[in-house]
Amino acid sequence: MEDAAFQFRDPASPQEINSLEKMLGVTLPNDYKEFLFNHNGMEMFNGIELLSTEGIIEFNEVQDFPKGYVLIGYHYDGRYVIDVNKSNKGLGYMLHLDSIDNIEDAVYLDSNFEIWFDMLVSSNGAKYWEVKPKIQEYYKYISE
Repeated sequence: MEDAAFQFRDPASPQEINSLEKMLGVTLPNDYKEFLFNHNGMEMFNGIELLSTEGIIEFNEVQDFPKGYVLIGYHYDGRYVIDVNKSNKGLGYMLHLDSIDNIEDAVYLDSNFEIWFDMLVSSNGAKYWEVKPKIQEYYKYISE
């Protein structure tokens, strides 16, 4: 088994995050903004990258997503996307999109960024959503 490698970037400033939201015309979820305030992107598990604020702007300029969908990362066979249209309604705004699929084919992962990130790390970067039962069975305070 390989050792897991994590490379965190330096924190994003409030100005960088405000500029990102302004350029994209969205308000990012608080849990994701907290991640950016602590680590402005990262690489992990030899192939997963969570983009920096600059990377998010750069990658989203070439995506053909409807307004409100924000590409935040990728891996060798797919992309991670936030649906900010759903983020103000609670869980269910993290999406996985295979590398060749359109946004209409995305899989909603029934989680916010915090839970998604926790589950991704706990599963060593594997597509946990393809094998997991409902997360409500594991997280006591899921609706608060």
